[in-house]
Parts: sequence; C-alpha cells; structure tokens
Amino acid sequence: MRFGRTLVWFIGLTVILLSGGLWLKTGLAFNTNRIAFTFYSQPDFSDVYVMDADGGNRENLTNNPAYDYDPDWSPDGTKIAFTSTRNGGSQIFVMDADGKNQIELTDGPRYKSTPDWSPDGTKIAFTVDDREDYIAVMDADGENRERLIDQAREPSWSPDGSEIAFMSRRAGGQSYHIYVIDADGQGLRRVTHHLSGAERPAFSPDGKRIAYQAKDESFSHIFMVNADGTDPKRLTQNQQNHGDPAWSPGGKRIAYTFFRDPNRDGASTIHLMTADGQYLELLSAVDDAYDSQPDFLPVGLAVSPTSKAAATWGRLKKLAPELP
Repeated sequence: MRFGRTLVWFIGLTVILLSGGLWLKTGLAFNTNRIAFTFYSQPDFSDVYVMDADGGNRENLTNNPAYDYDPDWSPDGTKIAFTSTRNGGSQIFVMDADGKNQIELTDGPRYKSTPDWSPDGTKIAFTVDDREDYIAVMDADGENRERLIDQAREPSWSPDGSEIAFMSRRAGGQSYHIYVIDADGQGLRRVTHHLSGAERPAFSPDGKRIAYQAKDESFSHIFMVNADGTDPKRLTQNQQNHGDPAWSPGGKRIAYTFFRDPNRDGASTIHLMTADGQYLELLSAVDDAYDSQPDFLPVGLAVSPTSKAAATWGRLKKLAPELP
C-alpha cells in the first residue's frame, strides 16, 4: 500500500513538473497574484497595466496613444476586457492577458464602458452612455447584444451569474444608488440608502456582500453591505477620498484607489486592506500619476503577461494556494 501511494505521488509530481515545462514555453502558469489597473500620467492618454499583488513588476499592456481603462479579467484569466477611445468614442475591447490581439467588440455612435465578464466567461455586461444610461449584455465575442436595464451603469455580476449589481439614479435626484437585478432583467431591488448616494458596486466572491464607494463626512469611502441590503459598514477611515473597490479571489482582501489630494487634484495610488477594513499596504505609487481601477486576476490557469513562469516544484507550491 505504501509503495502504491508513493508511486501515485511520484507520477503526479512528474506530471506537474512536465506540465510546468509546457507552461514555461507557452507562457501559461498558475499565476493568481496579478492585478490589472488603469495608469494615467499624460494629458492625452491612459493605459491598462498589470502588476503583482505586492505592487511589483508593473507592465503596460495596451501601450496605445488613447484612453485605455476599465480593465476586467475574464474568469479563466486568459483575457482582459477594457474600454478604449482609440477609434473615436469609447468602445469595449478585449485582449489576451499578455496584451496581444487587442480586438474591438462594440461600435456605433454611443459610448460604451465598464465591461464586466459573466462568471462562466460567455458574456460581458457593460454601460451604454445615452440620455438615460443603460446596461447591455453581449456574447464574449461581441455578438448578440441585448439591452438589459435602463437608467443603469457599471454592472457587477454575482459569482453564480444569477444577478447583476449596478448603480442608478432611478430614485430621483443627482445621486446614484446601488441596485441588484436578476440576470434576465427581473427582480429589481435597491441595496443602498445613503443620502449622498453610492457608486461602483463589486460583488464579493461568495456573493454574500457588495463593496462600493459612497460619500461620508464630505469624503468618498469604501463601504460594504450584505447583498440583501442589510448591515452597511464603512471600511476606510482617514479623511481622504477612496474608490474603485476590488475583491481578492478569496474574498479576504479589497484593493482600492486612494486619492492623495482631498479634491482629487493630486495623484492617486492603489492600496490594500482586509475585508473588515484593516489597512495592509500601499501597492502602487508613481509621482504625479494616477493608478486606479484595480481588478484582481481570478484564481485559475492564466497567461503570464511576462511569460516568465517558473517550472520548479517549489514555485508551483508557492503559487498553488488561493490568494486570500
């Protein structure tokens, strides 16, 4: 019996190591510690970057003289959807996770933005700018576009694909609030009730909570609320502006944008905290530049943007655990 277990272990290890050699050649790796984000430093363009979850190894993926922003990883980590103005008004694009094969998915006179992949990777929800903005859904290749709900922006799919959170002014006034709707357009419900409004919803990986940004005491802060609208909590505390919450794959951490100047006139940086609001670390900082809109690479097999996947057993063991 002992010999049998040892043989099974040896065969499994051999398969992993041989696979590691393949990953090294093809650029595929168990790389669960990457963050895509928007980098802005010039007056006429921004780009989609990626970095390690500790802020290292920054890399420009789009490298285009236009505004490229709103990055969103596909569930399998092999592609990134984003918004770009390279062909005029903003449209939804998709590219490989190493920045190659950048393809325009939408067109037409109306601006599109804030793409968000469905959990099964077959569809992308996005915002269409109109007199009354609305959310549309299309296949991942840009086909079969359908209008889902009016007076809505910035969709966020629930992890099981059954619901979509979004921000809307349907309650009246100039402030946005967070709502949730079934993926088929039914079952609308309001989630937040801040007097100053709420924006940029992000479903937690377990689907039980929604992170978002809202004003409190004249500053924008990161909040969290149960998906049914109960028990809202403010997570950030210092007297500065915060936004763009993004959950780590394990749901234990949240990355967010921090604006150095209270009036948002200064540069912005990306920071990390625990899901209960305990500050952890600064992830990115470039003088006189804006890092914003972080998005964690989902756990799973993904293309390494640097194509430098190590094929050693120690490296594989290090990368295997889910990022908390």
